[in-house]
Amino acid sequence: MESSEYCYVYCLVQDYLKYILQEPELGQAPSRVAHVLRKVASSLQKENEECLKPCLDTLDITSVDAAKRIFIQVMEKEFDDGKTNWGRIMTIFMFGGILSKRLQEHGVQLTGDNKEQISYFITEYIINSKAEWIEANGGWENGFLSLFEEKRSWLSLVNIKAKLMDAFSIFSQYY
Repeated sequence: MESSEYCYVYCLVQDYLKYILQEPELGQAPSRVAHVLRKVASSLQKENEECLKPCLDTLDITSVDAAKRIFIQVMEKEFDDGKTNWGRIMTIFMFGGILSKRLQEHGVQLTGDNKEQISYFITEYIINSKAEWIEANGGWENGFLSLFEEKRSWLSLVNIKAKLMDAFSIFSQYY
């Protein structure tokens, strides 16, 4: 049985992917955290998608398994310096959204099962490697919301963009 934290993160991931994929039955965000996450991560995603396009174009993302493998490898590289912050947590969502969109662009039908698999591997990554940090830094309500709901300090995401470009350049050498 999954913990309540797992279920919470899984719902955040599912909501974000539905938002990015512009699903017609989306509706309102289920929580303030989901609402702010939609705004912050999608802004980050829009900012970075064009920059990452040359790297993404070299990858053959034609299955959920391929997307999972790429996601895990890029996240390992993204966090290989051992540093975590809320901006980097947003890159997890953003990159999951990019991969989901790329799957669609490559003609992969994102069925309910496929979207569940994607939500599952993103959630697993967050819970297994970032849950302790999230909790120690105020959690979603007191940490994430207090940083992103009122302030626009997240616009200093140039470092995140540079880090993702580095991860992709190393990753693309193997594909």
